[in-house]
This record gives sequence, C-alpha cells and structure tokens, in this order.
Amino acid sequence: MKILLIYPQIDAPLGTNHGIAALAGVLHANGHELDLLHVSEKKCPIPSSDEINALIEQKQPDLLGFSAMTQQYEWIAATSKAIRTQYPFLPQIIGGVHCTMVPDEVHESKLFDYVCVGEADYALLDLMNALENGEPTDNLTNMRMWDGQRPIVNKVAPFPNLDTLPRLDYNVFDMKAILRETRGWMGILTSRGCPYKCTYCFNMEIVDRYIEDGAAAKVKDFLRHFPIDVMMEDLKTLVRENPEITTFIFDDDLFTLNVNYVEEFCAAYIKHEVGLPFVVNGHVNCFDDRAGKALSDAGCIIVKFGLESGSDKIRRDVLHRYMKNSQIEDSFAAAHKYQLHSSAFIMFGLPYEGREEIIETLALCAKVKLGRFRWALFFPFRGTAGYDIAKPLIDESKLDGKGNYFDGSCLNFGEEHDLFLDKLSKLCNWYVNALSDWECAPIYQELVDSVEGMNREEWLDRCEGLVAYDRTLSDELMEKDMIHYTLRYSNVMGVRSDYIQWEKEQMASGKIKEAITYTLDEG
Repeated sequence: MKILLIYPQIDAPLGTNHGIAALAGVLHANGHELDLLHVSEKKCPIPSSDEINALIEQKQPDLLGFSAMTQQYEWIAATSKAIRTQYPFLPQIIGGVHCTMVPDEVHESKLFDYVCVGEADYALLDLMNALENGEPTDNLTNMRMWDGQRPIVNKVAPFPNLDTLPRLDYNVFDMKAILRETRGWMGILTSRGCPYKCTYCFNMEIVDRYIEDGAAAKVKDFLRHFPIDVMMEDLKTLVRENPEITTFIFDDDLFTLNVNYVEEFCAAYIKHEVGLPFVVNGHVNCFDDRAGKALSDAGCIIVKFGLESGSDKIRRDVLHRYMKNSQIEDSFAAAHKYQLHSSAFIMFGLPYEGREEIIETLALCAKVKLGRFRWALFFPFRGTAGYDIAKPLIDESKLDGKGNYFDGSCLNFGEEHDLFLDKLSKLCNWYVNALSDWECAPIYQELVDSVEGMNREEWLDRCEGLVAYDRTLSDELMEKDMIHYTLRYSNVMGVRSDYIQWEKEQMASGKIKEAITYTLDEG
C-alpha cells in the first residue's frame, strides 16, 4: 500500500524531519511505500492545488497524509479541501505536533478521515495494514475519526521502543537539495522526549496525554535513547550515502541531561571514527566540566543553551524554567573552558514582560560573553501552557497569519512596546554590545540611543539601512581588533567578531572549507 505524505516547511528553515524519516523506516520495513512531497520555497516553488492534484494522479496513492506544524496548518487545511474536491474518495490522514496539541480542533474540522495523535511510528502502519486488508479502523490506537455524526476518539498506545524501531529512512527527502541549503549541516535525533515542562513547548502536553490514557506511568517514560551502537552505524551510513554532510546537529532537547550518557556517546563517536564535527543542545541545569571535556574530545564544536530570559521572574512565572543566573554563567564557563563555541537562544515579547525584564536578558548575554545568540519573539502555540498564560494578550488575527517567530509579535503590548520589540528584533546585537564591558560599548550605546530616539515612521524609514550598516561597522571594528557581536549567518543571530576572524583564518589555511553557518532552528 502507498501513502503520499505532504510535509510543508513554508517560510521556515529547510531541513529533514525525524518523525517522517521514522515513519518511512517503519513502513518500508513492512512492505508499504511512502512518497514524500516536501513543500518549501527554498527547494522549489510552492505547488498549486492543480499541481498537487496532478502529482496524485501520477503517484496513485492509496492514502494521502499531511504532517502538520501549527504555522503550516492553515495551508494544509486549504490544500486538503482542494484535493477533496478532485479526489473525494481518497482517504486523508493528518498527524504531527499540531494534531497532538489541539486534537479536538483538528478532529472537529472533519477535513480529514483520520487524525493521528502522538507518536505515529506504528499507528500509521496499523492503519495502512487495516486499510489494505479491508479490516475495521475504528479501534486503532492514536487515531480519531468519524462514524457518520459519531466521533471516534481512541487512546494513544505506549511510546514506541527505540531499541526495536526500524532504521530511520532519510532517503525519502531530497538530501542533496537540503544539504545544499544547510551547507552540509545535518540534524539528527539520538533520543526522544524531555522531562522539563517549559510553557512554550509541547512536551508537557504530550506526556500528560499519554499518562491520562494509561500509556505511560511517569514523565521519565517519555525520555528514551536510541542504542548508541545503532546510532553510530546510522551516522556512518548517512555520511557514506551523503558525502555532502559536513556537520551533525544532535537535535535532542537535552543531549547533556545525563553526563554518563554524554561520556559513553562521545567515547563511541571516537571509537567508531565518525569523524565529523557536531553540535549539541545543553541545559544549564545539567552541564559541567565532565560534559564539556567529553564533548570537546569527541569533536563537538558548538553547545547550544536555551537561555530564553535573563529575568528570574519571567523564567519562573511565565516560562516555568527554574534555573538561576549563576547556573547559566557556570554552564557557559564550563563550555568555554574546553574551547566549545557557545550558543544561546533568547526570547522577548513574552507575556507580562516589560522593558526592564528584557534589559535583564540583554545584560546577561553581555555578561556571559557567549559565542553567538539567536533571538525570536515569543509565539504562543495553541495547546501549550504558554498559550493559556498569554491568552488575554493574544491578537488571534495576528496569530493565525503568522508563519514564523521573527516578524512581529501576535500579543498586544501597545504601540510604544511594539516599536521597542521591532527595533530589538532587527538590531538585538547592538543592544547587547552597548551593555557589554568591551571597548566597543560606547560606540554601540550611541547607536542604540539614536535608534531609541526614532519614532515609528523614522524607524521604518531607516531600519533597513541600519541593518546593512551593521556589516560595515563590524568590518571597521574587526580591523581594530575590537570584539563585538555582529549580524551573521541569519538576520536574527549575533556572532562574536573574534570567532568570525578565527573562521576566516581557518578557511584561508584550508582547515575548514566554509563558514560554520548554523542557521537551522536553535530553539
């Protein structure tokens, strides 16, 4: 049996999807076919409804599927309706994070014959087996459907066992196109799950649903690792089949949660001679000298931390991230001790966050002297605790039309604060430089004062030119060896200038082929 799966990444970074690779692995290991339509303007023009219908005519799938992130759902819904008009009897299924977060909303739309909730590795297999054999589908775990006007809501099955899961199959993706866009950076998961309950993330809601349905007993059931030896073979296979890969990004929410695991993984990475540099996600509550040394020895080049906010009040009351600034400083120090390039993700435009709390975040970045930082405006995903916290402030009309985290907030803060957020979203690195103890600080403070004095009309007229000026100023300051953060690799990333200079030297000497331009989601 064949499924045509449509996966949109519109107005988003281009990359593979671990869940889809897992689905492909399970289906192919059990005699089914999965064709993927990966929709991204970074790969090829967004197909029209007529073009998608023509593809369906060509592929002749038995089942049509969609993988949905919240920002992509509006496009998916419109596409589903257009396909239904042309192919009314082709069954449709939708899954992905959005369906797990707001399953009632998706189910009640009646756009799809099946709504899959939770991890779908075997749920999709069970559905395709049932359809192929003409068996009932109304009792399948993880699935929601309709029997006439009667809704059918089935419980989720226990989390899949990663020890026995078939190998992930990334060949359904156009790997050459993706690696060309990412400059050879390849995202990989070595685990699934996270024990923390940050309000802006969906992990808490997933675990709660599994516990409520009796499919999991505790939060720790959610956190599972792929066997390390299997991971090493997968990595070597990926490199062999895709020589364009230059760097692995281990996208696990918390790669460093267990230091013993970090040491074991790094030892295996060396033993199996994977040989490529890699990037990991760390957490300031669980990163120390042991982790730093093991990662450095194995070839890790960047450790990313979710700093989010420098305000203890916002972290505690809004984000539910219970950590102290001293822990943040210690973790970055441990990374720097072993020459690991540090990266942080920060947010502003958070509910009930004022200017004072934002300045605390910027000041902490300046104090820690991290290697790079990426910023975004808070986005309240439906179904998360963060959405409930922010709800009194949300402008639903802005929420529905927003495709990314960078182009304005969907919360109502008022004109003055909205203007401040817009300035920060374009020139956050200037504000951090101005708060630093570096020699460049007075230069950037003068620039910030000038920006702060602009009204909305003046700002909109000049902001594009000021963003362009960042590179000119940076080049001048680098000639004087004045350390600063400059906009590089992305319009929402500040990178230390001494790192840029080091990178140029490495490229000139042939030690690296091109800039380390990590621009995928660092969240």
